[in-house]
Amino acid sequence: MKKPLRQLSAVLLVSALAGMVTLLIFDAWNRLSLTPFHQHVGALSFMLIGASYICLQLGTARQWKDKIKRVLLGVGFFLWGSEQFLSPGPLVTVMDSLVVIIFVSDLSLVIMDSLRCKDDELR
Repeated sequence: MKKPLRQLSAVLLVSALAGMVTLLIFDAWNRLSLTPFHQHVGALSFMLIGASYICLQLGTARQWKDKIKRVLLGVGFFLWGSEQFLSPGPLVTVMDSLVVIIFVSDLSLVIMDSLRCKDDELR
């Protein structure tokens, strides 16, 4: 099961990178105008990179504690992209709050781990 997840991660990664390149070309072509296409391609790129990271984590042999933290980061990106396709309302507010909680909690854990290390051991 690990190999197919890692392969899917690679396909999703390439798709996210293609979305990013498409976004940059479209932005240059349209003189950085904010358009629905820009928003959708950007959101889709977030979703694809989040899904790629989730698949990669599920396809590794890490401890579940580390795996869950990393999967949550992927979920945060996926939710961030998903909410861009929805109309404002309570669901989007909940999704946005979850994204903030996930990103702030995840980075807080990284910072706390680094603060516990000696300067020469920083990760």
